[in-house]
Amino acid sequence: MTTAEAARRLGVKRETVYAYVSRGLLARDSSSDRRGSLFCPADVEALADRARHGNRSGALEVTVRTELTSLDPAGRLFYRGRDVVELARHRSFEEVASLLWDGEANAPWRLAPTDRRLLASVRAPLPADALASDLIAVAIAALGAADPTAGDRRPAAVRQAATRMCAGATAILDDHASAKGTTAERLWRALSKRRTGSSPRQVAAVDAALVLLADHELSASAMAARIAASAWADPYRVVLAGLGPLGGVLHGAMSLAVADLLEALDSPDQAFAALEQRLAVAPVPGFVPGFGHGVYRDRDPRAEHLLDRVPSVATDPARAQTVQALTDAAHQLGMPRPNADFGLAALTYAMDMRRDAATTIFTIARIAGLIAHALEEYPHRLRFRPRASYIGTAPGS
Repeated sequence: MTTAEAARRLGVKRETVYAYVSRGLLARDSSSDRRGSLFCPADVEALADRARHGNRSGALEVTVRTELTSLDPAGRLFYRGRDVVELARHRSFEEVASLLWDGEANAPWRLAPTDRRLLASVRAPLPADALASDLIAVAIAALGAADPTAGDRRPAAVRQAATRMCAGATAILDDHASAKGTTAERLWRALSKRRTGSSPRQVAAVDAALVLLADHELSASAMAARIAASAWADPYRVVLAGLGPLGGVLHGAMSLAVADLLEALDSPDQAFAALEQRLAVAPVPGFVPGFGHGVYRDRDPRAEHLLDRVPSVATDPARAQTVQALTDAAHQLGMPRPNADFGLAALTYAMDMRRDAATTIFTIARIAGLIAHALEEYPHRLRFRPRASYIGTAPGS
């Protein structure tokens, strides 16, 4: 395979292929000469696969029987047999939480005055610019410590704890803004830079994002939550267990990198060069946060729906143009299609929300899914006890 052919397959420029060689990521074939470099097609395909899936060397395959979420790699997602995109169009986050929890969610979700005072006291000493996703974890830990019924694993009690956590997650961001309304309305008031003047379309877009991100089958965060639930941890600890991996830059926090990419562009004309530069320095060849998915073969239905909403909710047409320029540039460079992290960051960027708005929406949305996994896992007992394959120094040597 010639350099030009390798560049086309990887979706990068010829110069980037040479950069991969110099960094030891791709080897020139021994038959290469002065006239040009040649590459083994299998090596190039392996790099292309790594770009799509990330570095999954030594990955573990775990299968869990579930009635919650069905993920079709062709580009469909279902909650209990219901198409998620249709749910995002016609149902609220609270209604979808009831669907996932297989029981009434008792919306609207509000906190008792004592809980509000508790969260205000734990928020006060923390930095003003703390990430919202970090504050949410603090809120859940505090609410759990103050709940004398936290160990009650009966479904109705677990659902009640879940609504308390979701309400507390928004309250710790901005107590005044979170005092009333739906989860989407509270989040808009807490995360928008403008605070006022939201349109029904913008609030509906936040609500749709919450629905789309509520669950995604056996993700890293869901797996962590299930392991905690399998050990009969209380609902608060289950959610905290799930928030650990969710805060990772390869999971829920990936949208922060996308937000930074969008904010760094002074004009849509810079989109192509910005993506080229990130491709050239990507630690995994061809991988740029916000593009490609480890399960979907082509399209991420969540991203498509979120991006479809961008033009109608943008506070400035230039923001919608920047989002479109990036997606167009990615297509021209042969990159994978946008994923939900890009779609969510693009939506919050278009609506001029806080830098961490996307990760915040993702975190609160996923609380609903983590609780759904806990409810499904609690009837079992310590199902997850894998064994390790020891490869260190021989014992006793």
